[in-house]
Amino acid sequence: MARRIDAETPPSLLLRIRDHLDREAWAEFTEVYSPLIYGFCRARRLQPADAADVTQEVLLRVAKAIRTFEYDRQEGLFRDWLARIVSNEVKRHVARRKDPNLPEGFDVPTMSGQWNETFHQHIVQAALQRCRPHFTEQTWNVFLESWVNRRTAADVAATFDISVDKVYVARSRVLKRLRREVAVLSDDLL
Repeated sequence: MARRIDAETPPSLLLRIRDHLDREAWAEFTEVYSPLIYGFCRARRLQPADAADVTQEVLLRVAKAIRTFEYDRQEGLFRDWLARIVSNEVKRHVARRKDPNLPEGFDVPTMSGQWNETFHQHIVQAALQRCRPHFTEQTWNVFLESWVNRRTAADVAATFDISVDKVYVARSRVLKRLRREVAVLSDDLL
């Protein structure tokens, strides 16, 4: 029975935030996606206060629009939808500011490649942080050494004085949980 529960993926965060009364879902969404949006704006050379303003506006727009967002891989992905909202908000913000001192090379429409890479990296990092509390220190460190640092199973086994099989088991357990967390955070990366 416990195995079955572990294998189930909870409803995605994107589905849960459709319910505006689900405060926990919105808190999670904000915790995961605010740093992504803010960091992307800062990487586009917006000032901290401007990046914070854009982040808040994006979250408001998502809250208003998420109820009608239909997830369909053929129509587009959540990350693309979110990228359009971020791009539009940056454009609105810049237009309102009429700032003649915008950094050279500031071009929102060409952000998709950078956005996709940033999005993927951020979601994986957020999922890793959510996974960490579910494993012992040794299991986590074995996973980091074998998967993140790409050391061979034999090297990791020798480092931790465990069998090679235990390295594979630890890595598999963490990866299973990681995939689950990624699925919860973003349907796009399945």
